[in-house]
Amino acid sequence: MVNRELLKRQTTPGCTGEFVYSLASTAAMLLQGLGEYCLVGRGRFNGKEAERSVLHAIGLNEIHLSALRAGLLVRWICSIEIRSQNELTAFGFVKDYDAVVTVRTEAGEQRFALEYERSPKTIKYYRDVAASLSREVHVNQVLYLVSNYDLLQFISGFFRNTRSRVFLGLVKDWHSQLLNMPVSCSSATRCFRFRETLNDRVTHAEAPAISA
Repeated sequence: MVNRELLKRQTTPGCTGEFVYSLASTAAMLLQGLGEYCLVGRGRFNGKEAERSVLHAIGLNEIHLSALRAGLLVRWICSIEIRSQNELTAFGFVKDYDAVVTVRTEAGEQRFALEYERSPKTIKYYRDVAASLSREVHVNQVLYLVSNYDLLQFISGFFRNTRSRVFLGLVKDWHSQLLNMPVSCSSATRCFRFRETLNDRVTHAEAPAISA
């Protein structure tokens, strides 16, 4: 499929020497014609931007697989499908989220928007996101999974005055605890279990506060 230019092969950033495969533009156009959510946009990134894109995609895929293997996942709406809805319909989300996730809890099925941040973006970017979330009507909760505690602290400061429910947690805690992971929000001084926030029972988590 690589030789037929249906798949694009990239070397994994780092020293592993492994390959990552993604759809080439030709395959994307074929799938789009068959009704799949494969918007054909600008050309592929090059250089460092391509490396960041690959690492982000791998990390997001691991987050997806953790929920799937645990049997929690009801539906995972991927970023391509979200972008398609946002660009082509009048019923879009206010942001191109990394995913919109529906999971099973003891209170029933619960849905939230997911953002995966490996590295910080600009101050203007987060201010614009915070402003836009106040207009969101399709999901009432956003979970930011971040790579380290310093990044968590940095991002949380932008959502202090927003009316939306934005929670932040460490990606390593998602993989080890899933819905029982501790999360924080900028308006509270303590952590909560993510499961409790989904079920609208925001009480103090039994676990200690998130630490570096």
